Amino acid sequence: MKKLSLSLLAILFICGWGLTVSSCASPSDKISSLLCAQVDLREQQIAEPIAERLEQMSALGMRTENLAIQRIFIHLAGEPTLSQVEELEASGITLYLDSWIPPVGAHPTGFVIADMPIDRLEELAAKDYVVRLDTAERVLEPAGGSQPQ
Repeated sequence: MKKLSLSLLAILFICGWGLTVSSCASPSDKISSLLCAQVDLREQQIAEPIAERLEQMSALGMRTENLAIQRIFIHLAGEPTLSQVEELEASGITLYLDSWIPPVGAHPTGFVIADMPIDRLEELAAKDYVVRLDTAERVLEPAGGSQPQ
């Protein structure tokens, strides 16, 4: 039942129900809808702190210790160059370069994990070398099979 509740909650947030219009009201081709919804939740919680919203954020796997920062995957065609790293860091983005996963097989992009100030989302998406942005904050569960008791 808990799994069903979390799934329904995630669908509500992804579809935008219960969300007010904000800077990320509609995801671009580069910004995943889940990342957009999480940034919206953070903005709402900063503007109007509500305990229930904080609980919902935790249930979605979101970190809640610093609401102004979102952990993300930055998808790139190749490993970030020194000038790209410097540009991103100058924007307040913390890159975890040791997390770089290069493009593999038929997957056209690699990715790196980063912490991004939520007010930099659109700026980051506008960079020509950024292929896609996705959340690195979510509840992950094993695929298929039953859960250990």
